[in-house]
Amino acid sequence: MGTSLNPQSLVTLWHIEQYNSFSATAKALGWSQPAISQQIKRLEAQTNATLVRRTPHGVELTATGAMLARYGEAISERLESAAREVDDYRNKRYAHLHLVAPPSICSTIAARSVANLSLFTDIQLSLSQLEPPEALGLISQGKVDAAVVFRYRAIPDFLDVTEDLDFDSLGFDPMRLLLRRENPIAKRFAGTQEPIDLSLARQEHWIAGCETCRANLVKLAARSGFKPDIRHATDDYWATQNLVEVGMGVSLVPELDIHINLQPDLTACPIADEFAYREIGIVTRKSDARPAMKSLIEELRRTALKYLRPALTRN
Repeated sequence: MGTSLNPQSLVTLWHIEQYNSFSATAKALGWSQPAISQQIKRLEAQTNATLVRRTPHGVELTATGAMLARYGEAISERLESAAREVDDYRNKRYAHLHLVAPPSICSTIAARSVANLSLFTDIQLSLSQLEPPEALGLISQGKVDAAVVFRYRAIPDFLDVTEDLDFDSLGFDPMRLLLRRENPIAKRFAGTQEPIDLSLARQEHWIAGCETCRANLVKLAARSGFKPDIRHATDDYWATQNLVEVGMGVSLVPELDIHINLQPDLTACPIADEFAYREIGIVTRKSDARPAMKSLIEELRRTALKYLRPALTRN
């Protein structure tokens, strides 16, 4: 396509998908129905594709139209966000920020940061749990403002931080081998902080985490020369502890999870592999220079110092 697509036409296309009607879309946007029709005709000419078809119940988008409508939705959400920011600045208010993070980070670094900012500033914050790949998509679409994410050294390419996003490192979180204290491996290393080679657990049953965490487990096991026998999978840390506690297997967990709680009959041993860690950071949109966002990043950095390692160490 030699001609740039008109953003307003994409927004109009998205509204047509919502209302299934040219007339209802015209009313919602404050345009005349002929004007709406002309926008779609021009868009179809530019794309050389049929974008809208008539049905007995109104109109509906074709597959190409639905694909383009997603861009219209993103544009509309960005415009709404911009309008809110202008209103916040005009009225000297801080913007409302929506922060997302995966469970272990959500219940520690993110939760404490949100609590501190809510207590001592006028910033309005919402916190939700979300895994990193999904979080990046929502930030790019303007549906959330920031995400605390992790990325494993063993699988560095799983998290695609695109050019429109910034990644600021908060620190490093070593992985631990979670065992029952009665396990022979745990007894062998009891009272020491000597790192354990994962190959010692090659005969164990394993409890994996989320899809990414499972991939990390498989990669680290391969580095130690074995394929883990994964019998269970859960991203719920309490479920993982309970499964290990009753002897259903061993697991690989981040050190950050131990800050939440560790059952007295369990132990979490350091791992003798320089790839056995994850880096934690905050992702934001490059264009987001709001004072409230700066305050959020600064608070996350301060809080992360209590939980994460500022530099890589073996133990």
